[in-house]
Amino acid sequence: MLRRKFFYNQSFEIYGGVAGFYDLGPLGSAVKVNVESLWRQHFIMEDDMLELTCTNMTLGEVLKTSGHVDKFADFMVKDTKNG
Repeated sequence: MLRRKFFYNQSFEIYGGVAGFYDLGPLGSAVKVNVESLWRQHFIMEDDMLELTCTNMTLGEVLKTSGHVDKFADFMVKDTKNG
C-alpha cells in the first residue's frame, strides 16, 4: 500500500533501481518532515544539543580507519550468471 500510494519508491527504478536508495513521494516526505520536527523538538530544543548535517556516503578509508572493515564480516553473494 505504501508503494501504491507513493510514500516511497526505489531510486532509479525505471533503470533497474539501486539497492538501498529510495525516493520519497509527497506523503513520505511529509512523514519524514514530521518525524524530524519531533526529533528536533526533543533533542535540540529540550536537551539543548547542537544539530549538524553530514553526508550519508562514507569513504572506504574512513571505514577502514574506524575499524568497521576489520571487525565486521558481511556475507557476499556473487551472481555467477551475470557477474
